[in-house]
Amino acid sequence: MDISTLLGQAACKWPDRPALTQLGDARTLTFAELDRALSAFGQALDRLQVVPGSRVALLADASIDYLIADYGSMACGRVRVPLDPALSVEELLAQLRDAGAALLLYSGAYTPLIEGFRQAGILCLPLEAVVEPGAVDTGPRPPQSPRALASLNYTGGTTGTPKAVMHRHASLCAVQQNIVMGRGAAVGDVLLNVRPLWPIAAVAVLAHVLSGGQVMLAGRFDATTFMAQLDEHRVAFSSLVPTQLLRLLRETGSAPAQLPYFKSLDVGAAALTGEVLEGSCSLFGERIGVLYGMTEAPWSCYLAPVGMTAARRSDGGADGLVGRPLFSAAVRIDQPDEQGVGEILLGGPQLMSGYWQLEELSARALDNGWLRSGDLGRLDGDGQLRVLGRCKDIIRSGGKSVQPGEVEQSLLSHPGVQDVHVFGLADIEWGEQVCAVVVLDGSCEVSAQQLVEHCRAQLSRYKVPRRIYFIDQLPRSHYGKVQKNRLLAALGPDL
Repeated sequence: MDISTLLGQAACKWPDRPALTQLGDARTLTFAELDRALSAFGQALDRLQVVPGSRVALLADASIDYLIADYGSMACGRVRVPLDPALSVEELLAQLRDAGAALLLYSGAYTPLIEGFRQAGILCLPLEAVVEPGAVDTGPRPPQSPRALASLNYTGGTTGTPKAVMHRHASLCAVQQNIVMGRGAAVGDVLLNVRPLWPIAAVAVLAHVLSGGQVMLAGRFDATTFMAQLDEHRVAFSSLVPTQLLRLLRETGSAPAQLPYFKSLDVGAAALTGEVLEGSCSLFGERIGVLYGMTEAPWSCYLAPVGMTAARRSDGGADGLVGRPLFSAAVRIDQPDEQGVGEILLGGPQLMSGYWQLEELSARALDNGWLRSGDLGRLDGDGQLRVLGRCKDIIRSGGKSVQPGEVEQSLLSHPGVQDVHVFGLADIEWGEQVCAVVVLDGSCEVSAQQLVEHCRAQLSRYKVPRRIYFIDQLPRSHYGKVQKNRLLAALGPDL
């Protein structure tokens, strides 16, 4: 199966139903109009002599035109290369060169960046110059080979070395199947999108379209308007990352919301824990779902709202729980310790085919058909996966292993702590010292010694931080992960 065929089938099933709506200007495309626009986009690429197999890069905010270019690239035999606008010009240029991009399409907000790319010899055009608003019927598109490359998704943009995940039509179709079966959307259900569409979010949005649902593009997340949008547009599904959810709770509080049409808020990128989990479940009731995956293996596990509710009422609780493998996915734990904790390995047709032009790295990541996630976890007795941290983040201090997440939860339980990151620093005597970077909420005066004493009351002695640094804000990616290079640079001479 391929993306073009799936989109064509959706247009045949629901030609006159709304598929995409842009809330800013109320622009709407039906399924049939969307399908025609995708074919017309392919013809525009033909006229530009951007031949099949070429990489088409996208630097734009979430919009209907973005999705036409994104889906149209894949449906018409090109390779989508979504870019993160938060990266520097140098980082973006490195990715464009690494991909060998034949064309960069951009929206107006990023016009100031474009001249540097043009000087580097890259063809750059505004989205509206290629996307045709009134596309005519061009007949059915030819199917693409399931083995054809469909997408390059760059990860780790701040490491300095471009690394692109390769997804073929077959793997993206497996992702679509996992999402459609896991989420269970009905024809006509509304999904509200407030997330950027790179690197893989557009693929999750596509699954809702292929379910016969309507996607509403609401621009950037705004904690002050999000709940009203859910109510006004009778939204059934939406998705937030943990940092957005935290901002929403701070804005609205956690009093139960009245949302009669709402079915599920899916939270990705990190398992929910502690106060954020409790606040979210209070605000949305039994309508929080947690997904687990990564760009290399999107939507591999899913904890549906009914499962989240049951887990919170169980003895084991819901901390770190991300559910069971989805339809085509598999999970196993590599070299588990006496508690069953080891590296999470992911299997199934939804896996990437490797990293673009990085054969050695691909071979290390893909071990006999299993993806080494780099995450620590265990499988509970009922087959559900709990994510417990990152393998490389384990701190070896005095011959003992310290999981940063345990120390972070202890610090977060202090009433004056808003955010925290725990890591190890090299030490001649101990091997590594446990260190913490803390963001205070300003509600009270808190010293490093007070936080040490707080941890001593809860943790074994070797787990207590030996150094505590204070910072105004942790540098995090959109997906909520601490950007360690930026953090260490910010701490600078204090280390």
